[in-house]
Amino acid sequence: MMETVGMVRIFQRSLSHRSVRYTSYIGDGDSKTFSSITASNPYGEDITVSKIECVGHVQKRMGTRLRKLKQMSSKLSDGKSIGGKGRLTDRMIDLITTYYGNAIRQNKTCLSDMRKAVWAVNFHIRSSDEEPLHSFCPVGRNSWCKYQNQVVEGSVETFRHSNKLPVAVMDAIKPVFNDLSQPKLLQKSLGTIGFTIGKTQYNNESINSLIWKLCPKTLGCGRKIVDISTNEAIVIFNDGNQGRLKIMQSLGLTVGQFAHKFVTLVDIKRIQSFTF
Repeated sequence: MMETVGMVRIFQRSLSHRSVRYTSYIGDGDSKTFSSITASNPYGEDITVSKIECVGHVQKRMGTRLRKLKQMSSKLSDGKSIGGKGRLTDRMIDLITTYYGNAIRQNKTCLSDMRKAVWAVNFHIRSSDEEPLHSFCPVGRNSWCKYQNQVVEGSVETFRHSNKLPVAVMDAIKPVFNDLSQPKLLQKSLGTIGFTIGKTQYNNESINSLIWKLCPKTLGCGRKIVDISTNEAIVIFNDGNQGRLKIMQSLGLTVGQFAHKFVTLVDIKRIQSFTF
């Protein structure tokens, strides 16, 4: 509720505060905020606000759907469960999810290419030595598909498939690929509707995370603590933990070499831990 009210206010005051109209909203699967924005009709009937899906959230749907599918107890067509060694493991789910996200990000302006890239993931993992299915995979030396690399090298005859899944497992996860390759979904992440592909909420998610680490919601912090935490989070978000040293200096405190060394190390670890 708080997020919804705040976002509506941001749109309603954009003209008076920023002299601009926000014509798009980047969000996740939750439609409450977007519905509230459109219902408030911030710019009248002439300007329509459109919703762009956060690529990161679209990518997560693949992992969520596959993990839910992995929990099913019924046997597949080969008489085995969907999980287990050589089948749909957590590692394989992470791999498929990453490939799916890359398929969206790397095809910036063409919906058909994006859909083709999504299905390339499916056929790539379904491929076996007896039935290679790499016609959708990108070709050339720089392709992520090792089979296509070997085609360029002229040594495809010696190529052996790894990271493949049995046909029964692939048949079970095919409906997930069907749903997550629908044009209506992928169109929302496409650049051809006036936006740059790859739009995400990572900046928003990052600063929110910083704020609530400083004042956890579980502690019931007051307004003053939240304000201080927000200000400090903004400093860290913009300048890293180095910004904290500037605050110390402005307060007349002496900043030693160990403080510099510590915040530098913390910033490096934070960057290294970030995943796309």
